[in-house]
Amino acid sequence: MRKFLAVLALWAASFSLASPAQDLFDQASFYVEFYYNGPARLNLKELTTRYQLELDQACAPQKDTCPYDQAVPIIQRMIEELKDNHTYYLSPEALRSTRESRQGNAPSRALRIGITHVAIPGSRDRLIVDVVEGGPADEAGLAYGDRIIAVNGRLLNDLPDENQAAQFLVQAVQTGRPVVLTILRGPERQRLEITLTGREINLARFPSLKIRPDGVAVLRIPDFDAQGQVGRKVHELVREAQQKGARAMILDLRGNSGGLLNEMIISAAAFLDEAYVALADRYQTERTEFRVRDGRITITRNGQSESANLPFSARWRGPLAVLIDSNTASGGEYLASAIQRARVAPLVGVPTLGIGNTTTRPFNLINGGAISISYNRAYFADGTPYPERATPDIVAETSIEQLANTGRDLPFEKALEALGIKSASR
Repeated sequence: MRKFLAVLALWAASFSLASPAQDLFDQASFYVEFYYNGPARLNLKELTTRYQLELDQACAPQKDTCPYDQAVPIIQRMIEELKDNHTYYLSPEALRSTRESRQGNAPSRALRIGITHVAIPGSRDRLIVDVVEGGPADEAGLAYGDRIIAVNGRLLNDLPDENQAAQFLVQAVQTGRPVVLTILRGPERQRLEITLTGREINLARFPSLKIRPDGVAVLRIPDFDAQGQVGRKVHELVREAQQKGARAMILDLRGNSGGLLNEMIISAAAFLDEAYVALADRYQTERTEFRVRDGRITITRNGQSESANLPFSARWRGPLAVLIDSNTASGGEYLASAIQRARVAPLVGVPTLGIGNTTTRPFNLINGGAISISYNRAYFADGTPYPERATPDIVAETSIEQLANTGRDLPFEKALEALGIKSASR
């Protein structure tokens, strides 16, 4: 610790003697060299030295007045070399959005309908791949896999290219007037016209539940960002599914980007008799354990424990299948791996992103942004490391083109098969 303080004091003493760009770079490179605990095996000192040379060249014309903006892209390129999705630069604006999501209140500040849509190969049509809970699209009944073929009666395929098709939809929403979307849905290619109006929405994500006509509950968890809200909501939705007589459940973690570890571990307790993860830093000087059992969470930091009851606790004990994909990351990978290890349910889909054995910690920077760094490694109760990625028990690849052209969600169909349920319309 004394050595660390001495190094920090030396860094601080020289802090005001350089340009703003140099100060920012020094701060970021110090955090990377001292705290990084991810999978990259690069020599961190050599890495920062190389990019210092690049900064010297970029700042040569301005010298002591070189601004922060000159350092930012160099810092970004430096940490991108680590090829670690848990280590990244956050601009002041991105940091603000992250903090808003943590609070569960991330205003869109523009008119939105609350969908993510992507291009379809060989077409100008747009495919919906995500729907924000509680937004206009969700309220109107739009869903994953819906194909948008026209906006206000104009066929998207009549537009010159996919970018103009996407922009045409955005501009229609931004008028603030009702927008009519013509969509194709499901294997039957049902043609529907859905009217909705854009508004400012909350972009923070929350778990949602839909119970299909066949009695299968679909519980989707987009992320674990909202402090004090996600875990509670998962338990409430599990209880709702039980009260409504759901005969099986599909836990959809596709695209789950992670978030707060305590929200993940509380969520996990809705599916496991005991949910547990231990975190250790690079120097093995900090150890934190999270454990949830019998409706009680215990957090132990360096041997000191604090516990609290979870009065909302519920436990799903019926048939379960879990959907994962290549965008399932961080906390989503933790939850999937824990469920798989406990043999509670099969994982269906494709291998996840691959950052499921580290956690990230943000360090504030002097320009108002931050650098998030892989800080801890994660372990099960018996000391076994969490795996880097979750691998499916049942492989089912998602094809955007197939989903768009046939309306079939193959991983979802495989999850139903794993539950012994014949696929039917939603």
